[in-house]
Amino acid sequence: MIKLLFLLLLAPVLTSSDKQCSSISIEKANLCVELAISQREKSRGLMFRKDLSNSDGMLFIWKNEGRRCMWMKNTYIPLDLGFFREDMTLIEVKNLFPRSLDSVCSSEPAKYALELSKDWFSSHNIKNNSKLILN
Repeated sequence: MIKLLFLLLLAPVLTSSDKQCSSISIEKANLCVELAISQREKSRGLMFRKDLSNSDGMLFIWKNEGRRCMWMKNTYIPLDLGFFREDMTLIEVKNLFPRSLDSVCSSEPAKYALELSKDWFSSHNIKNNSKLILN
C-alpha cells in the first residue's frame, strides 16, 4: 500500500509526446511509463497508438492481487506484457499481438501488469523474478 501511495504521489514527467509518465526501472533498465489505475485508464490502455518508444510503456495497477487478463482490441502495435506479484517480482512475460481479441491471462495472481514494446524484456535480459522498482 505504501508503494502504491508513493507511486501515485510521484511528480509526473512529461514525455516528448506530452504524455505524463512515472519513472520505473527493472534490472537497471529505466523506463518512463504511463499509469493505468482507474478502470477507464485500464480499459483504454495503449489503444489507438501507432508507435511506442523503447523506453515508454504502461503500468496497470490493481488494489489487490488477482488473475489478470488483457487483450489488444484497437491496439495497433505488438507488445510484451509482464505480470508482477504484489512484491513487484516478475511472474512471466507474454506476447501480445495487434488487434487480437484473445485474452492473455496471468498464470498466477498479479497486482501489476506492464506493457512495453515487443521484445523489450528479452532484449534487456529481464527474467522471471526480476524486480520492478519505483524510482
